[in-house]
Amino acid sequence: MREPREYRTPGGLGVYRLQPAIGAVVSGIDLAEPLAEAAAEDLRNALHAHGVIFLRGQGHIGFAEHLAFARLFGEPIEDGPDPDRPMITPVRSKARSREGTASTWHTDGCYLPVPPAVSILRAIDPCPFGGDTLWASAVAAYAGLPDELKDRIDALQFRSCLAERMPRNNATFGSAEKWEQLRAKYPPVRQPVVNVHPVTGARALYANQTWSIDIDGMSVPEGQALIERLSREYGRPEYQVRWQWEPGALAIWDNRLVMHYGVPDQTTDRYLERISVRDGPILGIADFAARSADLQPA
Repeated sequence: MREPREYRTPGGLGVYRLQPAIGAVVSGIDLAEPLAEAAAEDLRNALHAHGVIFLRGQGHIGFAEHLAFARLFGEPIEDGPDPDRPMITPVRSKARSREGTASTWHTDGCYLPVPPAVSILRAIDPCPFGGDTLWASAVAAYAGLPDELKDRIDALQFRSCLAERMPRNNATFGSAEKWEQLRAKYPPVRQPVVNVHPVTGARALYANQTWSIDIDGMSVPEGQALIERLSREYGRPEYQVRWQWEPGALAIWDNRLVMHYGVPDQTTDRYLERISVRDGPILGIADFAARSADLQPA
């Protein structure tokens, strides 16, 4: 039986799948109007099914509507630089520059004890030519691994630390004093190499070369070699979707299900705004099994 590329949700939203493994455009929504709970549930289900979903034609909304929409997916995280809008993380990139493009495969904030669950990125002044964003299905990446490699990594954890990565990626944190301040604010954490989605139970790779430093129980070279091996899976075209930004577009993705990559070929300056929400810690396979057992009736 052929899988439909287009379908309608029970609440009447249109869903157009962009690629078999990942990505869909959702239509039938005006974020300037209150969203019915049935439509909100349809959106969450579409996000779980496709990893990243996109909305078009929302250029008439502002910060208030962006924030209200984000709250449909969880509790907004307030760590942005603007004290009047701490939920906003500005995403700026200069023309023909890699800086600010996040041009490595990663998932947001896995150096935090409770990383962002869902991110909602709104195009304010997108680049009309270049500056696309790619997402890769971490679920498909895990599913495509050989069984013996899955067995090897299912119980592993990696170490992540913002301070140990930022001096390489951002000159702002190059001084020893700023590095120590950053390390004190964001101490090292450990996350599962394979995470399990708390709603769907889908297993996905969570390790990535951007934020995974080494792996517990392995020498540093051995752990880094394994991280590199797993991260190569995100580069497979069959696991990817590529989004060309346009004014008024939004991308909503589940950081537990996908990785993303900002293409550093923008021909003009680009500005987008992101709100991320939290929804509990990342679950490894054993964590998910224990939680499921706790939820079983006595």
